[in-house]
Parts: sequence; structure tokens; C-alpha cells
Amino acid sequence: MLTLLVAATLAFPQTVPAATTVPAAKIVPTQNAPGAKPAAVEPQEPTMFPGSPAPFPDISNFIKGDSVTAFEPGKVYVMEFWATWCGPCLTGMPHLSEIQAKYADKGLRIIGISNEKLETVSNFLAKPEWAAKTQYTLCTDPDKSAHAQYMGAAMQNGIPTAFIVKDSVVQWIGHPMSMDEPMAAIVGGSWNVAKAKESFLGPGQATKVQRRMSALLREASKTGDYAAFLVMLDEAIAKADPNEAMSMELQKFKILLGAANQPDAAYALGNKLVAHMTTQKFAMGLNEIAWFVLDAPTVKSRDYAFALKTANAAATLSDNKDGPILDTLARAYWETNDAKQAVETQKLAIANTPEGQMLDEMKETLKKYEQGAPAKKG
Repeated sequence: MLTLLVAATLAFPQTVPAATTVPAAKIVPTQNAPGAKPAAVEPQEPTMFPGSPAPFPDISNFIKGDSVTAFEPGKVYVMEFWATWCGPCLTGMPHLSEIQAKYADKGLRIIGISNEKLETVSNFLAKPEWAAKTQYTLCTDPDKSAHAQYMGAAMQNGIPTAFIVKDSVVQWIGHPMSMDEPMAAIVGGSWNVAKAKESFLGPGQATKVQRRMSALLREASKTGDYAAFLVMLDEAIAKADPNEAMSMELQKFKILLGAANQPDAAYALGNKLVAHMTTQKFAMGLNEIAWFVLDAPTVKSRDYAFALKTANAAATLSDNKDGPILDTLARAYWETNDAKQAVETQKLAIANTPEGQMLDEMKETLKKYEQGAPAKKG
């Protein structure tokens, strides 16, 4: 349980090929203007937890599935917060579809909520792959009002995060991949929401660790000093099983290379992760590492040879048939001054990508490779 909570705490935005990333807004203390209301104090404890009343989410646009306007008595709803750039969110989509199908006759309604623009989510769902993998309701919350109602109130920092609601009461909060057991009990009428509340709020050690890590991470993002957070993260990694440890080490790599700006430590960890992911045949994880090195705006020290090695491993594991992975490999060739190979690989990426916004962006990137010359890097 501890490692799942830690993983949720560390589910930072991830960069993916051919997608636009927006850095998180920096929190800057401000003084109140004369006569203005005092600034809201950040809550130290969640105001939403299992057993709390569940407001109907303030949703702007239903993109897939019939719109919902209110919670119906006796029916079960899932509010799952996700984004098109979030790798774990995309990985879990078939699982959500399976749960929706399993309990459809019981009145279950899964609602995926992204705070991205309508166009971004619409273009994403226009791709046949994701249209097939998302057999549940999807919508957008660009003003983040639903996010504030649920994620903010429950003090959840990472996505994907799911909230199960029945009879307008929150029953469970957690990672959607851990939803099967509570869902079966909630639908079957045997769920103990009081125990769920106790588990969520503590005094369990896992909850305390999650809150402490969240607080340390928020403080580090303000001060730039990640030492205390990294110590606590290492302690969590040491207690995790191999798969969960790998996920947390991936996030540690991103922090070290990005916000903490410790490239030597980052690439030492990165080489370890690449070797492990290659053995585990985890192509998407390798692609995530390579693209982060190549494109993440927080990275100040880019090892393009490392990115090329990692992208090549991802492409090999995917039989050179995954468009986004090939797009990453082409970018790595470009950044290592191999324009010819970048062009050839980008063409292969285009040939393996369905129609949609990502394909259009890949074609624009190909023009850049064909018309320009990579900058020489010393």
C-alpha cells in the first residue's frame, strides 16, 4: 500500500513525442493589496476522503459517451483524473474499459476527466488506437473546477487518480489499477466506507509518508533543495517491490536531471534503469526516458548519446513499428547530427502512425529535418 501511495505522489507530468508540454506554474508568495481578502491558506489536511459528500463534478465538455448531469441513487460512479501526456494514464485505459464492461449492467459509469483543452482531448480520441481503448465516458475540465472539487479537496497530487462514488458519497480514492477489489465490494454492497476512511486518513504510516513526501516535494519546488525529499524517496524505493521501485526510480531520474539539476547522479541512475527496462522489454519506459532527456524544458544537461542509445533500445523492442517511439529515435539522430538517419527514421515513424494531430506534427518535424541542418554540439 505504501508504494502505491508514493507512486501516486510522484506521478508528475511526463513528456511524450510530438506533444506540447506546459511547465507547472511556479508558486510565488504575494502580499494582499489594501482591502483585499486574505490569500487562501493551503489546507494541511484533506477535506475530501471516503465517507465525504461527493459534489457532482463541474464538467465543461463531454466528448465521449452520454453526458451526465447528476448522481443517481444506488448507482456507482468513478471520476478518474487523467491527461493525454500521462503515460500511466494511457496504460490503464484498457483496464478501466474492462471494469466498465464488467459492471455496466449494475449501472456503473466511469467518467475520465482531463483538464486539457477540448481540442487536445478530441484529437487524442480521434486516433483509432485510443478510441478503441476507451470504452467509457470522457470529458474535459479546462478551468480545473472539477479538479479542485476532487483532487484539490482530497490533496491528491498525481494522476491517474480515481474516486469511486455511490449515493453521492465518496467510497474510495486511489490509483485506478488498484480499483478492482473495492469496486467489487462497493457494487456488491459489502464495502466498509468507515475502514476506507481510516485507511485514507491514517493513522496508518503509509498515509503519513505520502503526506510528508508531498509536503517535501512542494517545499523543494519552491526552494530548489531536493535533498530531504530524495532521502525519503530512497527509503520508499528500498521498501518497494521491483516493479514499483522501477516506477519510483524513473521519477527520481526525472527529478535529478530536471528540477534538482544533478546530471551525474541522474545519468548514473538512468543507465541502471535503461539496462533493467531493456531486460524487462519495457519499450514505453525507455521511450519516456529518451524523450525526457531530449525535450523536457527543465533539463539543463542533455546527454544526446545516452538518449540515442535509449531510443534505439525502445525502437528495437517495438520491432520498429511504433510511431511515437520512432519519432523519439529520429529526434535523437537529429540531435546527434545525423540528419540523414533522422529523415529516414521520421518517415518510418509517419508510416506507423494513424491519422490525427500527432501525425500532422510528425510531418511538420520531417520538413524541419529535410530542410534544415542539426546544430553542431560540442
